[in-house]
Amino acid sequence: MKIAHFADLHFGRENKEALTAAGDLVRELEVNAIVVSGDLTQRGKRDEFDAAQEWLSGFHAPILCVPGNHDTPLLNLPARASDAFGRYDRYFSGRAGPLDLDGVSIRGLNTSRGWQTRMNWAEGRVDLDDLDKAIAHSDADGLHMIACHHPFISPAKAGLQTATKRGEEASRRLAASPVQILLTGHVHTPHAELIREGEGGYLAITAGTLSTRLRIQPPAFNILSVRDGILALNVQTFQDGRFREGTHGSWDVNTLEPISTPRVVTV
Repeated sequence: MKIAHFADLHFGRENKEALTAAGDLVRELEVNAIVVSGDLTQRGKRDEFDAAQEWLSGFHAPILCVPGNHDTPLLNLPARASDAFGRYDRYFSGRAGPLDLDGVSIRGLNTSRGWQTRMNWAEGRVDLDDLDKAIAHSDADGLHMIACHHPFISPAKAGLQTATKRGEEASRRLAASPVQILLTGHVHTPHAELIREGEGGYLAITAGTLSTRLRIQPPAFNILSVRDGILALNVQTFQDGRFREGTHGSWDVNTLEPISTPRVVTV
């Protein structure tokens, strides 16, 4: 089982060369599923959604998308307040999931908001009822993932530190559940952290960006491979006109014990 994990495509500020090469590589790898963890567009404009939809239509694998904060109408404040994801839904409601493939279950969660009562509306916010509903579909068997835009706990080495409202409680609930993997974006940095909460835990994986809005890392996306009970995370990094693969870590999917050592965070 191979899963391509993208985030922060930012059509309108996309890196066209990296996107073309990523599309070619994913088709060559014959992935079984594609997950996009939000920010498909830069300003939530129609032409940006058209471009994102056209790019995704070039894949044959099933696709799950969740919205990001940039997928709201940036300059239309009334629409952001009243119907923040109306346009996004018109394009991508058919890709909301869930995906259930060969013992792997992936469900989406919207952590983005059109506006908030705090200054930085781009920060994430978890609806705990929605999280509980996503968790409720998981059981003790198989590999379970939840995809959203914002990390629950800000990745330690990311160039952008983020504060997701209710993120700590969401992290505790996820750690106590059968869900093993959280797939996110937002920070534009490929990263994996093993989050331990009490006796439970989960693997928090973020994807890089395929846009020109770079922070620390060059354009990148993830390939997750599952075989014989082992999950391997390979980061595809775009350098010198092509993608180069680097192994970021591997874990036992049942115990989350590392086969190769990632960063471990205890909350």
